[in-house]
Amino acid sequence: NSSLQNGVSPKSDEKFFDARFDELEGLHIEKSDIKEQHQDKNKIYTERKEDSYTITETKLKDDEPFECVVKRKNGTLKSTAKQLPDGNFETIVYREDGSVYSKGLYKDFYEIFLLEEKKYDRKGTLTEKTYNDEQSQIINERYKNGKLYVVDKTDARRQGVLNERTVYNSDGSVYINTKYAPDCTITESIKNKRTDDPDFDDFDKEAFDGIVKNDFEQGMSGTCYFVSTVQSFLNTTKGREIIKQSVSYHKENDVSTVKFLGAKKEYKFSSSDIKEAMGRLSTGDPDFAALLLGYEKYRAQSKSKVVDSGFSTEVFKALCGKEGESNIIFGGIVKTIDNKVLDNMSKNLHTGNYAITVHTFAETVDTEFSEEDKKAGLINSHAYSLKNVTDSEVTVINPLTQKEITISREKFMESFITFAQVKLE
Repeated sequence: NSSLQNGVSPKSDEKFFDARFDELEGLHIEKSDIKEQHQDKNKIYTERKEDSYTITETKLKDDEPFECVVKRKNGTLKSTAKQLPDGNFETIVYREDGSVYSKGLYKDFYEIFLLEEKKYDRKGTLTEKTYNDEQSQIINERYKNGKLYVVDKTDARRQGVLNERTVYNSDGSVYINTKYAPDCTITESIKNKRTDDPDFDDFDKEAFDGIVKNDFEQGMSGTCYFVSTVQSFLNTTKGREIIKQSVSYHKENDVSTVKFLGAKKEYKFSSSDIKEAMGRLSTGDPDFAALLLGYEKYRAQSKSKVVDSGFSTEVFKALCGKEGESNIIFGGIVKTIDNKVLDNMSKNLHTGNYAITVHTFAETVDTEFSEEDKKAGLINSHAYSLKNVTDSEVTVINPLTQKEITISREKFMESFITFAQVKLE
C-alpha cells in the first residue's frame, strides 16, 4: 500500500529498475530499424528485452514508447500497455490463469504519474481502487465482497501522509471516520455502531486493570507491526516484564499510565479515551489499547507520523531502548531470508531472550497470495510475530486474529521478505 499512497503502483518499480539495470541483469536487447529510425523520426521500431522470467516487446516512435507487451517465459501474457488517443497510457496486468489482476491509467508510459488503478480478484470482483482527486490527494478505496470497506485519503505532496480514513459497515453506513492534521495528530474522530459485529469494539471494564493480557487483536488501523511486536515480547519472560512496566492502571482516578522505557515518554488516558480507541486501534484487552494509544501519541509528537505503517525496530527502541536488527540493509535493499537465516532465528527463539517479527511481501501479480493462503491467514504487506522454527516448519501468529499459522520452510521463504529481532537481555 505504501507504493499506492505515493501515487506509484508496485508495477512502476519493476519498470524503473529494468530501465536502469539492463546490463546488471544481463538482458538481451534487440532493436529493429534503429538506423532507419534516426533517418526518419516517424519510423516505428520495436525494442525486445528478455530476462530470466519475461520477454518484453516495446514499440517506439521518435524514441518514445507507446505500446508494450510483456509475456512470461511459459508463454502466458503478463501485461500490456498502450497510449490512448488522449495521450494517457492504459496498463492491464494479467495473472497466469488469464484473469485480470489490475487496470491502470497513467499520464506516462513508465507508470509514475497515476491517474487511476483498479485491482480485481480472480473472479473479476473489484478489490481496490486508487486515484487522484483535485485537492492533491490520493484516494485509496478497498472493497470487501464487492462492497466499499475502507477509504484512505493521503497527501500526494507529502509522500502519502494520511489525511483521513473512513471505515464502512457492509450496509454502507460509516463505522469510523478519522481526520489528521499536517503534524499527524488527530483533529476529529467519529465512531458509530459496528453493525457487522456489534461486539467487535467492546470495552471490557472488568479487564481494564493495567495488565496487558495475551488477548488483543489489530483493529481498523495499519498497526500490525506494533501488535506483532508486543505479541513477540509477550512470548518471552523478559518481554513480559518490559510490557508489565509499560502499562499501569490507577483505579481511584480511573486513569491508565503508559510508559515507554526506551523513549522515556509517559502518557495518561482515561477509560473513556480507551473506549473511544477500541475498534479503531485494537480489539480485546483494553490495557493493550492503552499501550497502542500511547504509541500513537508518541509517534505523532516525536516523529510527526500517524500510527499506521511502521517498523518493529521503531517499537523495539520505544519499548526497551534497543533498536535490534533486521535484514533491511540500507535504502530499502533487503538481504534474502534463506535457511541459514531461519536457523539463526530458530536458535535465537530457543534462547528465550529474543523478540522476532516477520513481514510478507507487498502485493504484486507475482506475490499475490492464493485464496487458500488468504483463508489460512496469509496477507500481503503484513507483519506477524515469529513463534517457532523447526527443521521443516515455521509458525507465525497473525495479529488480526492471534491465530497461529504453520507453514513449510519453503513456503515461508517464498512468502516473507523481512524480519526484525531484538535481544531483550
